[in-house]
Amino acid sequence: MIISEYAIEQELVNRFIKYTSKHPLTIEGKERRLFIWGYEILLVDGKGDYNAGILDLLGTDEDGEVWLIEAKLCNNTEWNSTIWTNQIGLYAKSLQKRTEQELVLGARRYIVKESAGTVFPEFIPANTESLVEAFCHWALFLNKDYSKGLDLYESTFKKIKAGELIQCVLSDQFNEEIWTNRPKEDNFSSAYITFQNNTPHVLFTKNASSVQKEESEYLRYGTWKSFMKQKQEIVPTPDKIPLLLADSVIPTYEQILSFMKELSWNGNCTPNKKAFRFDLPTVHGPGLRIHIGWIDADGQQDIRYRTAYQYGLKFNIDFRHFKRETDAALWEVGYELAKELAKTARYNIRGGEFKILNPYWTAEKVKNLKWDGEMYRFISQTNRDYIGLEEEQRDLENAFQFLRKVIVH
Repeated sequence: MIISEYAIEQELVNRFIKYTSKHPLTIEGKERRLFIWGYEILLVDGKGDYNAGILDLLGTDEDGEVWLIEAKLCNNTEWNSTIWTNQIGLYAKSLQKRTEQELVLGARRYIVKESAGTVFPEFIPANTESLVEAFCHWALFLNKDYSKGLDLYESTFKKIKAGELIQCVLSDQFNEEIWTNRPKEDNFSSAYITFQNNTPHVLFTKNASSVQKEESEYLRYGTWKSFMKQKQEIVPTPDKIPLLLADSVIPTYEQILSFMKELSWNGNCTPNKKAFRFDLPTVHGPGLRIHIGWIDADGQQDIRYRTAYQYGLKFNIDFRHFKRETDAALWEVGYELAKELAKTARYNIRGGEFKILNPYWTAEKVKNLKWDGEMYRFISQTNRDYIGLEEEQRDLENAFQFLRKVIVH
């Protein structure tokens, strides 16, 4: 059994980031500096559905080549050649479909030093206002002109759009099986970085020919705020919801996604303008509909908990399939479940047409009201949905407990 020098994968990733922020990599006898600008980027699997995975690192070297890096310790069951097709290749396809706006916002939390559990390049100030500014800071750090940063930024997005990426495995041990069975297509290069004793050893093969693609999109070189302001351009799919969330509520969103996988949600969903939705089967027959997305787009909620143009999180639970049942007994069951959710997790009906915990409002009386069955966390106008308050965790856990009991999984 191979024993790793790293306790967890995160330690390998952090040491590698720290190393590359100060030292070059030696690639085929030439030194290249590498700027890691993307960390733990949530991406769909690239196959057309919304199953999401996390790309460990995304970087650009001083030659303008883009590195897509997936880390694996030698004791990981995924430490084999399937990593190329099951993860790295799919992430590359997903990245290629992202716009400049989406890629920039996906990098924001790391560049402004809001990502948890990692290390950051010392040459990037926390008050950096855009990804292009971060590239320019890196250029100055390399003793190059500020304009070199603009060139590297432009090269980065052209390479991503064309699919011309260096697909790279980062590990604590060399695995010949992984390297030998790397894909041999012409449109990308491959690399394997063994990082031991704080020293990298890089194997690299360059693509035989650059695939000619259509011109990349017009670059806007926008700031975090200017891109967040253009919310309507982003489709709220599971991988893109975090792009516009307030930093304080992103951990809550990650909890919800993880919990949905626990409930055997397969990632299929339907997005609309502000959220995505999907149905989960219940032990009672009719399904529950889940809505996850952005709230406070009109800026009516207390802005103390977010910066301008960032949003809170919607996590709504919907009983509409019970309400539409012609079987009165099933609707009675659904209404009792809705009242239980209201009691335990402080959820309320959307629209405020009636008080769900008022004994006057029976299932029979509510059946013909306009309420569509959707419920959301609501305590007051300034304490609703999820915006990062400590007390929300109790309600979230109670909502999870409720769903564990009623969802088939």
